[in-house]
Amino acid sequence: MFVRFSAVAASLPLALAFSGTSPIISWSSHSSSTLDALPSKVSDSYSLLDALLSSSDICAHDAVVLIDQPELHASDLRNLPSNTHLVRSLSSSPSSRQFPYVPNSATIDMPTLLESAATRCESKFVSYTAGQGGTSLSSGAKHVVSLSLPPLSGLAQERKDAMLKHDSLLSTELAALAATFPNHLIIYTGSSSPSFARRQAPITGSIANSTAGGILAHYQLLTPGIIVSLLITLFVLLPIVMFGIQALASIQSPLRNEIPKGFDAVEKKHQ
Repeated sequence: MFVRFSAVAASLPLALAFSGTSPIISWSSHSSSTLDALPSKVSDSYSLLDALLSSSDICAHDAVVLIDQPELHASDLRNLPSNTHLVRSLSSSPSSRQFPYVPNSATIDMPTLLESAATRCESKFVSYTAGQGGTSLSSGAKHVVSLSLPPLSGLAQERKDAMLKHDSLLSTELAALAATFPNHLIIYTGSSSPSFARRQAPITGSIANSTAGGILAHYQLLTPGIIVSLLITLFVLLPIVMFGIQALASIQSPLRNEIPKGFDAVEKKHQ
């Protein structure tokens, strides 16, 4: 079950830490040995998605739906209210897994992975964007569905508002899919847009992705509020203190030890 983490509102982007990573979460309408068999640690997004889509048990589902939302971060999921469709789906599903910080693969051909799974399971491959009608789904055949959501951008409040709109849109799409395919598996992931990916340095090594408590149970070490406080301290308060110290040190005493003009020590002595 999700434990919602209330992030501090600030005017800085939420992706200052764990850059080059995206969350991958998955849940199913029935108990899934595919999800239960996933490791607790993964090296990159391609390895995890390939493990899911190439599993021998994946074909047992009437539909496998992969939802791709570019620029999705783990913090976007943590900030979702508990009454949203995504949170309720994860908490109520018989099987679910959450990987908050999965390093993005340098090259990943998602259509090829999905088409390969569709061919192996003798399923129909369908790709469309959420909110666009006209997609034909037949209940008499198995499907592998690629569902795209608009990319996320902006600062904290903008991203939160966009996530709520996308969750409402996703709720409608998944309700229609669930009605047509009662036995389904959902994979929800984020990817980097081409312009953003060019700005990211390659990530090597593996990141441990603990699933205990889920994405919303992970606390950010560097929240936007902490970062703003550090910036104010370093660039505002410290310069003011240093300027004050220098001003105090430059003050000179008006008393001097110089002998006044016209002073005669001998005359002063005989007085």
